Amino acid sequence: MTSFPNPPRRTPLAPQRNTGAVAVLLAVALLGCAHMTPGTARRAPQSPTCPPAAVNPAQLDPGSYPTTAGPPLGDAGSSQVGRLVEATRMAGFVVGPWQADPNVSAAGANAAAVIDDFHQFARVLWPPIAGGAYGLPFLVGFSAERQSTGPDPKTLLRNAVLRFADPTTASTAAAGLHDRAMHMPKDPRATPIVTGPEQAIPIPGHPEAAAALLTFQEGAQSVRELSVFTAHGPYVLVQVARCPAGPDCETPLAAHTLDLQLPLIDKFAPTAADQFAALPRDPTGLVARNLPLPADQATPTTGAAYDPAGALQFESDPVHTGPALTAAGVDEVAINLTTVYQAADPARAQTLAEAYSDTAAKTEGAQPAPPVPGLPQSRCTRVPEAGGLIPRYWCLAAAGRYTIKAVARQVDNAHQQIAAQYRILTR
Repeated sequence: MTSFPNPPRRTPLAPQRNTGAVAVLLAVALLGCAHMTPGTARRAPQSPTCPPAAVNPAQLDPGSYPTTAGPPLGDAGSSQVGRLVEATRMAGFVVGPWQADPNVSAAGANAAAVIDDFHQFARVLWPPIAGGAYGLPFLVGFSAERQSTGPDPKTLLRNAVLRFADPTTASTAAAGLHDRAMHMPKDPRATPIVTGPEQAIPIPGHPEAAAALLTFQEGAQSVRELSVFTAHGPYVLVQVARCPAGPDCETPLAAHTLDLQLPLIDKFAPTAADQFAALPRDPTGLVARNLPLPADQATPTTGAAYDPAGALQFESDPVHTGPALTAAGVDEVAINLTTVYQAADPARAQTLAEAYSDTAAKTEGAQPAPPVPGLPQSRCTRVPEAGGLIPRYWCLAAAGRYTIKAVARQVDNAHQQIAAQYRILTR
């Protein structure tokens, strides 16, 4: 538990001193400590004579959210749950599209997805293509997708790592997927409606990769989409790229992604399939201390802890968040109703909260919102969603060595989530 300093005791003034002058000087000092930077939700930096404002526990209102940690999560207990745990381990070894091109960083509906059975292949590939791996012993995978910002048409890159039972099966799967991509159904009722002949495309520097370029209609737009399949040990590495910049723009983007993905997945230590059930769900106990989502809102990627690289798959702005996590010495991130970042120490946890808040405040249309009552060092920002629809409130606060992020439709909910999570982490 982190302790917060009590207000400094005042030494009684000697009778001969001018107490009125001292009071004026003290008032000026306190006003300086409370100064807010105009036009933002950020406090002015603390000076050595201005200690951080103290937390007021009496004002921390958690609403109906729990304020104590949940029970230990234990081991996965089943192969199916173990697959999800293995996917959280794999997430940090899947190249994020922004790593291949920093301009391809905007999150869409499928920014990050666990692929835990064949039916989830539709998150990665068109169903006619996915059929090329049907019936093969598949274990688990993880997919990352981002697109460029700005008007349509957008550059899109999806990168996935699919793990099969063994290298032979992976090779069979990669060949089957490519074969299906080169022989798309010509039925006008099929999706997508292919409007031109499929093309086999070589990937520079990767003769082991098989790629198919499709042209199809999507609404009023004609789309070129490149799908690349590479068998690598027990994995099939998949890149799906769209690039409106001109012909052949997709190929170098996919090639560079493969350049990064091949050595990265070699660093991953996969768990044997017969040991999935024994995988610990929460090795450090941080997830049990993470404010839980309601059961009907949980997803395969929530209620889990990630290394920093894996956590970036879920960030709205990974290009700027990544360096901030590194600077803060973050070594674990728990994602549930709130997100909890475990930093190296309390000072860096507070710095991370400030950096994250700065990024949120720079979002187009963002407006400062009231801080969490009782947490004067917290910051909240009203951030409009893409397209200027219903806004969300982003609140950041530090609790000891932890940085807390809450995102909610209502500012009161965000405040209460931060208050509840703060209480859990400081018990």
